This record gives sequence, C-alpha cells and structure tokens, in this order.
Amino acid sequence: MKIQKITFAFVLLASAALFSACNDFANVESGISGTIEGAEGETIYLQRFVNNKAIVTDSALIDNKGRFLIQPENGLELNFYKLMLSDDQYIVLVTDSTEHLSIETSADEFEEKAKVKGSESTCSLLKFHRNLSDRQEALMALKAKSNNPQLDESARQLAQKEMIELAGVRRQECLSFIDNELPSPAVLAALSELDVNRDKEHFIKVREGLKNNFSHTYYYKMVDQQIQKTNQAKRERPTPNTKYSAGMEAPEIAMKNPQGETLRLSDLRGKVVMIDFWASWCGPCRRENPHVVEAYKKYQADGFEIFSVSLDKQVNKWEEAIAKDGLLWPYHVSDLQGWQNGAAQNYGVSSIPHTVLLGRDGKIIATHLRGSALSAQLAEIFGH
Repeated sequence: MKIQKITFAFVLLASAALFSACNDFANVESGISGTIEGAEGETIYLQRFVNNKAIVTDSALIDNKGRFLIQPENGLELNFYKLMLSDDQYIVLVTDSTEHLSIETSADEFEEKAKVKGSESTCSLLKFHRNLSDRQEALMALKAKSNNPQLDESARQLAQKEMIELAGVRRQECLSFIDNELPSPAVLAALSELDVNRDKEHFIKVREGLKNNFSHTYYYKMVDQQIQKTNQAKRERPTPNTKYSAGMEAPEIAMKNPQGETLRLSDLRGKVVMIDFWASWCGPCRRENPHVVEAYKKYQADGFEIFSVSLDKQVNKWEEAIAKDGLLWPYHVSDLQGWQNGAAQNYGVSSIPHTVLLGRDGKIIATHLRGSALSAQLAEIFGH
C-alpha cells in the first residue's frame, strides 16, 4: 500500500541527456556556465525549488557566441535547481556553490543534445532519467498493445505479462541506482518510483544516507514523513485475525456496490471465488490488478468469480480505479469505511492486497495468493 507518493515531477521530466565534456569558462571556479547554439541574445533562467515549486532565483543573457554564465550572488545550497531556456526546454540540476557546472547544448534540442560536466549528482540524475524514459516508453507501448481490442486474447495476455515483467525490471533498476549512488541526492528520483511499504528498507536507507547533506530540503522531509506515516498506519491497523484458514467456511459478506445495490458473497456459492481486499489508493493492489484481470479472463468460463472488497472512503476514487484498471467482474462492494471496513475486520485483514480463495462449497482453499502463486492454484483447480 502506498500512503503518499512524493511528487518528483521535475525529476521525472528532466532531460534525457548524454554526457561528455564541454569547455569551461576561463578563471571560473563556481557557478553555472555553458554554450547554447542558436540561443544568442536570449535569456536563460535558474530556478530553485521551494516546496516542490520552481521560483526564478537568477538569470543571464546569452552572448552573441551562445555563451552564458550564472553566478548567484548569495551562492547556492545543495539542492535541486532547474536551468530553463523556455517552459518546455530545461534541465534539472543537483548542485551547490562548491561546483562549477558546465553545459553545452542547442536551443532547438535543449534536452536531447545537452552535454554536462562538473556535477556528478546532476550527471547521475540525467542518466537515470534517460534509462527510466526508455523503460516508460516500452511500458506504454505494451499497455497500448494489451488494450488493443483488435488483438486476440492470447496476444493481449502476453503483452500484460511482458508489462508486469518490465515493471519488475524497472523496480530493480531503481533499487540498484539507490544502492550505487548514495549519498547523492539524485537517488530521490529513483525513490519516487518505489512503494514505501514494499520498499521501506530503501526509503530508510535514503533517509539515513542523506541525513548529513540533504536534511534541510523539502524532499528529504517528505521521505521522512512517508516513513513516519507508514509506521503510524501500521500501529492503527487491527490485530491480524487468524481464525479463518484453509478448510473453514468463509463468513458472509453483504455490502453495497457503487450503485448502492447490496451484493452477497453467498450468492456465488457453486463457483470458485476469490475474495480480493484492495483499495484505489493501494499501490501494490493496483500493480497486482493486471494479474487478477488475467486470471479472471482465463477462468471465468470455468466458473471462476472475483468478489472485490474495497477499503476506499470515496466512491468516485473507487469507481475510477475499477474503470482504469479494467476490473471486468460485476462484484465490487464497499462500506466506504477505509481500514474500518466491516468485512476486512471480520476476516482479520491488516494489509492489502489480501486474497481469500474459496471452493465451490464456500470453504477456504487458500489465502494470500498473488501473481504466480494464484496462477498455479487456479491451474490446479481447473486443469489448465
């Protein structure tokens, strides 16, 4: 579950730049300098981030040879900055006044042609973003393929499987980037792609790794706040209830769907049913949903049904997530009480996603089935 995701939009939109040397300004030991081909006579701006909002802090006129030099009078503390030629032409920097950062690029391809040196953290950030952008493009292509109604079911399922695998590769790349780049603040770009519950160890690792050089910033404080909120949420959750296990009959669930109609679990007796406890705000739940959709499509004709219990509080968010994730089955219920959901409390649910698989007789076959474990169990039941 993701309690709150830190917004690092400025990092994720940073340039996909390549790296090589550029000419230093003579006798310049600090500041930001460079050459921008085709921008002669224009103004370039340096923006600092205050509470995740960019504010102009300095600027420089680009001379007739395309050169510029920015040396802020009051210096720069170690933080994120944005060097901007126009609203859609900019590069995010991680620097301070101890560095002389130099950039060489062109006005028409400001991000694409940028060559940077003088700041290891900035170079790391740009390199990470370039790799992330490549993965994101591939993921979007697979998503479009999986949603293409002209493809047959097997092709769409293959695309969904590849999308899940690629998302896993991207997560591992983020974890490795953090391990390799700490104590560079650039690791915050990777952290913003991770889930604080699933990857809490790395959130704590980043917090401790940046404590000495970056704790004064908004972004560090947001990481610390995320960790504290997950600790608080864990303390507030009910004690796990273990009385319902394999072989026992599942308790009744009777709740309303988004249209206000009461649906009952017992109405599905005679089918193999998976009770799926989830929520629109739960990151791991949303990432698990493609697996659940795939299982539903494969076994629905064999008598497999899903009974989804949402721990949402807002019906509109709940409905939007159902539509966006393509949750095709008709059994969606909630009492809109969040963690106080009556069925979740009765079943002893203390974390989500949580699943309970029932046989045709209404008795529990297994719990906590996800991904490949769910696929294996259903294949055993249905024989394919």
